[in-house]
Amino acid sequence: MRIPEEHEERGSGTPVVYTVIVVSVLILVVLALVFMTNSRQRSHNRPKNQLAQATPTAEPEVDVEFAEGQEDIETLYREHRLRSEDLDFWDMYQDDSPLVIVEPTASPSPTPSHEPTDEELAADGEHVQVTLKDGTQEWVEISRKIPLYTYDFTNIKITAGKMEYFQDGEKVSQLGVDLSRESGNIDFEALKNAGIDFVMLKLGSRGYETGLLTLDENFESNITKAQSAGLEVGVSFFSQAVTEAEAQEEAKFIVDHLIPYQISYPVAYEMEYIANDTSRIEILGKKEKTQVAKAFLSYLEKEGFDTILYGTKNWLLGELESEEILTEYDVLLGDQTPIPDYPYQFRMWKYATGQKVNGVEKETAYIISFVDYTRR
Repeated sequence: MRIPEEHEERGSGTPVVYTVIVVSVLILVVLALVFMTNSRQRSHNRPKNQLAQATPTAEPEVDVEFAEGQEDIETLYREHRLRSEDLDFWDMYQDDSPLVIVEPTASPSPTPSHEPTDEELAADGEHVQVTLKDGTQEWVEISRKIPLYTYDFTNIKITAGKMEYFQDGEKVSQLGVDLSRESGNIDFEALKNAGIDFVMLKLGSRGYETGLLTLDENFESNITKAQSAGLEVGVSFFSQAVTEAEAQEEAKFIVDHLIPYQISYPVAYEMEYIANDTSRIEILGKKEKTQVAKAFLSYLEKEGFDTILYGTKNWLLGELESEEILTEYDVLLGDQTPIPDYPYQFRMWKYATGQKVNGVEKETAYIISFVDYTRR
């Protein structure tokens, strides 16, 4: 039999147990909620690339029209799923060292070209030196447009001032003398007997101051006697023409005075400055002098005469436009050196002045012709 107090005590213990159970369950629920909340928070803070790896989601395919070249880039992007985060490895190469600016080095100054010396120019075979009227000298480049002379000067033989040129052991040259009023009295028979083949007679000249045309005082007598002696005859004219019209006037003057005669050697055109005096032609430049000379020579060629241009190396190369005239006309070269340094072809050569020749009262000049004009 229970004591009444004991029964009441047991009856009151049951609600306490239930209370403990309920409280425990609530605590467990609260803990579960806290755990779940923390888990979601960690998932939310996880890097996107990790989320993408953990739960990849398919992106819908979208048809897009691309510009030329862009399609390949977009295709690579879709296939490889590249994102900006995948390129973070470039941060590994960041360099915190200060930027060094390299100043460009200055280019070295070009080395000045070497100015060839006179000795080098003389030896290069490409230049020839000329002396101009004022005494200055300049080097002229040898043109490949003008035929060079082909003479072998070892084939020349000189006896008592008389020059002969041989080829294959046979003499092929003709010997002449230059004659005018200044030569004095002339015995043309004696010249012929002395081995002279031809004479170049001065026909006339134009005054270097007045510009008047004059006939050499002895011309008509000289040409008559020379042809009677059996000598071949060519003539020369000293020009001071300053226009093409004047040059043609001079050429006509020659034609008119040759009407009674037949000449077999050329008409020589000679234009030069006057030593220690001023001449009409000093107003002319290279181009004008060349045009005047061509007007003279072309006029006579149309009249059926052989022509030849007389000049020294300095005149032909320093005072005329060489390529324009030396390619068209024969040259009578005036040069007193043993071997001329004039590089171009010349048909006749006045090689010696101040010569005493049998049959000529005063001194004269020898001329050798490498062409027999009687056979042209």
